[in-house]
Amino acid sequence: MKSSTSDFLTDVQTVNIVIKQIGPNKSLPAFKRIVERCSRQRVIQVSDNPRRLFHCSFTQTSSYTEFSELQQHRRVFAVIGVAFTNGHGEPDKSIRAFRESTDSEASESEQISSAYNKLKADYPNIICGRCILIGGKDEDFNQVERHERLCFPSLEEAGQLESAVRELMRAIYIVIEMKRVDVSFEKKQEIPCPTLPDESRWQVGVETKSTKSYKKKCLGRYRKQHADYCLLTGLPQLALEAYEGAIESLKSAQDHLWLAAAYDGWASTVCILHAEQMGEINCGAFHRVASMHAMLTIPSIEIKTQNGESLSVSNDSVLSSPQGHKRHHSDEHIRVNSSMSGGSMERNESFGNESGIVSNGSSPSIREEPTKIKASKGLNPLTNFLSDSWNFRREKPTKERVMENFKNAIDEFSKFTMAGWLEYETVMRAIMYLILEREYIKLEQFHRDYTGKYLDDANTFMDHRMKAQICLNSAAMYKEIGFLRKQAFYARLSVLFELHVTEGRVRQASDYKTVYPVLFKTLEGYGVDLNEPHDMKNKKLGPVKLQIKSLHEIFTAANRAGHRDAAIRHLCFLLQVYYPHLDSSMTTRLFDDLDNLVKATPTVHQLSQTIVVDDGKIIIPGLQLTRFPLIQTPTVLALQPNLVPTIVPDKSQASIFIYTPFGKKVDNSLLWVTDCPGEVEVTVRNCRETELIVRDLCLIVEGVNFDPVQARLILPPEDEENNSGSTIRLLGVPKEPGDLFITGYSCNIFGLHNECRFVTSNGNSHKPNKIRVKVLPKLARVYLECSLPRAPIDEDNEEPSAEAVVYSGQKFDHTITVVNSSDIPVRYCGVKIWQPIVQGGPPLIRLDDSETHAPEFDGFEISDDLSSFVLEPNGSRELKFHIFGIDPTSTADDLSDEEKVLESVIPLANTSANSETESSDMDLIPFTGRLLTAEFIVRYHSDITSDEGHSFERKCKLPIAVSIIPAVTVSAWHVLPGDSPFSRYIVVDVTNSTEHDAELVYSNARRMYVLPKETCRVPILSPCCSDVTGGAFHQAKQRGSHMMQKMETERLRLILENHVSKHLDIRWAIPALNIEGQVPVGSLLSSVSLLKQLVLPAISLDFYVNGKQYVSEDDVAVGIGQFVTVEVSIISSLAAEYNGLLSLECEQEISHSLGSNDTGNFMLVTGAKKIPFAVDKENKQSASFSVTFIVEGSFRVRPLITPMPGQHALLPEDMFATPVAFSVTTKF
Repeated sequence: MKSSTSDFLTDVQTVNIVIKQIGPNKSLPAFKRIVERCSRQRVIQVSDNPRRLFHCSFTQTSSYTEFSELQQHRRVFAVIGVAFTNGHGEPDKSIRAFRESTDSEASESEQISSAYNKLKADYPNIICGRCILIGGKDEDFNQVERHERLCFPSLEEAGQLESAVRELMRAIYIVIEMKRVDVSFEKKQEIPCPTLPDESRWQVGVETKSTKSYKKKCLGRYRKQHADYCLLTGLPQLALEAYEGAIESLKSAQDHLWLAAAYDGWASTVCILHAEQMGEINCGAFHRVASMHAMLTIPSIEIKTQNGESLSVSNDSVLSSPQGHKRHHSDEHIRVNSSMSGGSMERNESFGNESGIVSNGSSPSIREEPTKIKASKGLNPLTNFLSDSWNFRREKPTKERVMENFKNAIDEFSKFTMAGWLEYETVMRAIMYLILEREYIKLEQFHRDYTGKYLDDANTFMDHRMKAQICLNSAAMYKEIGFLRKQAFYARLSVLFELHVTEGRVRQASDYKTVYPVLFKTLEGYGVDLNEPHDMKNKKLGPVKLQIKSLHEIFTAANRAGHRDAAIRHLCFLLQVYYPHLDSSMTTRLFDDLDNLVKATPTVHQLSQTIVVDDGKIIIPGLQLTRFPLIQTPTVLALQPNLVPTIVPDKSQASIFIYTPFGKKVDNSLLWVTDCPGEVEVTVRNCRETELIVRDLCLIVEGVNFDPVQARLILPPEDEENNSGSTIRLLGVPKEPGDLFITGYSCNIFGLHNECRFVTSNGNSHKPNKIRVKVLPKLARVYLECSLPRAPIDEDNEEPSAEAVVYSGQKFDHTITVVNSSDIPVRYCGVKIWQPIVQGGPPLIRLDDSETHAPEFDGFEISDDLSSFVLEPNGSRELKFHIFGIDPTSTADDLSDEEKVLESVIPLANTSANSETESSDMDLIPFTGRLLTAEFIVRYHSDITSDEGHSFERKCKLPIAVSIIPAVTVSAWHVLPGDSPFSRYIVVDVTNSTEHDAELVYSNARRMYVLPKETCRVPILSPCCSDVTGGAFHQAKQRGSHMMQKMETERLRLILENHVSKHLDIRWAIPALNIEGQVPVGSLLSSVSLLKQLVLPAISLDFYVNGKQYVSEDDVAVGIGQFVTVEVSIISSLAAEYNGLLSLECEQEISHSLGSNDTGNFMLVTGAKKIPFAVDKENKQSASFSVTFIVEGSFRVRPLITPMPGQHALLPEDMFATPVAFSVTTKF
């Protein structure tokens, strides 16, 4: 098998130079560098007009040199020996053993000279040679010709190496050029006939040298060699003409083997001209793979010729043997995009990336070729590329003729078994031509017709390695034209031939190391992308079963080749992407294989790290094993409520604008604090049917120093009831301020270290999800301590809480301590209380009057804080407060929407002067329930500011649960006329809710005893309030908005509350329990309907029944038809006289649920029904009525005042009158 790594097309114009290490000392790295430096000089320009390039290939081995007379590009024209001396290399083991087995030992210089001479003797037909000596002196190697010695002190000082190599190439060129210009064979009568070694063995019959046929054969062979020399020296057009003459002579002489070579040379020359004209000679439209051991190339480079012109040269590594040059991974094959026409570019781009399984060898492209010429010949270069540059009498080559000559060459080669590989190379050159012409359908048919026989079992001339090589070349061809599926098929077929086991031999790890890179590169053909394994939902996988089989083959090859890390990576990728498509038995087997591999690995495998496999320089990207377990929906949680910070802007640098949209807003959406634990909530799910153990699960972050907290999970197997996953929280502590980016998580799963990134799904695309969290500097931390007993802690809140139990009306004194537990001072600490609003009476919790604001905060915005102070590092401050047991009666918030019109306490009777129901929408509800909750809220600013001058605020709270036990409470109330028109009796029903007797003290030492569970009536005399006029509440409801109405009503209520609370003082004591307190009257003081009746009215009316003043709510018993004298006394508080008409109206009470009915016709008034009156502030007037009832029932009689003309109408609250209740019966 040909071991040269030259391109199938360009190797016909390339001169072979063999370079090898010689001598007792070896240095493979240094030798690789020398080979690489020599390869960079593989093209030189030897002529300007016409422009000619001379190509050389530096290789360690040469194949089929026995056909060098037939095809000159197979000949070795020169050898280069590389020797290391004086410590520049390591002694060869074989030579060391040879020295130990012999008595005499030759000197190092003699061994090097002998090895160099032997190297030249191995190739007797070479033109010249060179011996590169690293570390040796010139005078020590006299046995080597002077002009052949290249001595350098070290490799770093070998600056003249490249020029010496170019000189060698010129020397070879001169000799070949001399042979090319020698055409004397055309005139000689008798010329020697070029022959191949052992040609006589396969010739039939005896040739007569005097015959005309023999002379044509000799002439044809010379012309064929002359054409080869033209092609080697950079004159393909002359070579084309010479091949034409050779074909004519050899055809008539029936010299089939040489005729096949002439056909091949002619067609190959046309292909070279074609490719140069299209600008693709350097693009490597198809690169032949020389062997399965060397498949990578050195990139194309720019070189400068002697006249300063730039050439684009593809420098190729030509070492293919296992001991030869191994390139670094960075030396990837690079396609040089030469300037081409628009049409040519479209054809190249239409087939995507055309770099296949690349091999070594590609010819240079003259990048300075005029664009105009290329543009005119880019579409069909073959039909016109000779019109301007090649003008002779023969017909111009066409596609059909080129393919015909290729087929003729193949047919002629097929007649000779020993020329099987030459025949195959001709087939590949024909395929190369079809690729250049973009005839892909014809190419596929031609490839199937002509290459199938080489892979047949009946073909014994080619062994399994040669067949594997043929499959690799076919795979590269199909990849070049974009048939990736077929490329993968032929690559796998080459592996099958490579692993063929002959009799008496078993497969070794080295065999699998050879085939592993080939199998790895088949993944692209089956649509497997190792770079995106996390896209599991929306990705179209393609042929899943075939992909699984291919991946399993790659895993097996890596495992048997000893690449344990690569095998683990392939197995994890297979489980990650194709787990839903695997059956249970295969899944179990794969997990067992993974467990065995992990146990056999001494270190923990890092799934996120890239793996580089030496054989073939395979790069396996990192893998994110996101399926085991499935961790989704990451959500960053805020800190605990007592640790949440708030950025407070600096208001000292206020803008001149009230509002500007360009102002920088402070973002308080998500803030963490240095040295405070942060949490990220995720959903974890186990998709396996067995229990899954996850170890060392923690967050991965970027930006700032962060200490993650590792977690260990035992996830149950997935079933129908457990398919939604579990929600867990991952913790970590930031150690410095800045922008923290939470990017993913890491864990130890199956004994592997796994790092995964969070992603966000947007349709079919998946993008990395980097969650940004702003971390503030370390802040002060304040907590609260209280003298009250502690209450149980809520699971969602780590803040302490307190509880207290009091009787309604009791008052207790307690303390609360604000403690700074950090070493950072607090420059401002403000305290406020959140509690149920009590509109009337003392609040539930009240700070002591001594707790005020510190003087240094006079200019500080204290907001609604009740007290403020500073805290030193590790300092504290004690505050006093009072707890008062407010009335725990159920309120309107505990009732339905229909019942919310009721008040907390019910009046005993309606004292308004008319029958209209008075609205109570302004009555304020003081509290709800018997278990009340209040909170001490402390907001504090750490003595730390940001670069923008902002401060940082935190809040801590102390919830207090106050259980209020009812003791002596108010159940109902009634307002009655007092001892004068300017006073009222507030009749309060007080209920003892305890099991013991209670003693009441009211109105300046008046006492009363209340039995358990009993109610008593307590009358309290209160003067009317003259600070609020009678129509003030009516005027408040006339305000322009509801809010203004509420504010005005509240202002009036506060005035009346301060007036009434001075007189409404009822204290209680329970001797049996040794407790005492004050009856909570907040419900009365919050009732607007009650307070309205304590306003000094414009008109007051007193009733006298049969000469006796009516001061109670009891009914007056009368009989049907019995006349009763009702006298009404009218008293005015108005400064001016008021004139009006006084009359009586009657209403019958049907029932408590149905209310009352206006039944004025049931009451008869004798005499005047309407009596005029005129009253002022100084005088009062009386009016008398005689009334009787004609039906039995309960009746209420109310006064009705009608203003005289010119007088304003009185509002309901401008009058105060107690209606008279009559109980009418049949019998008196």
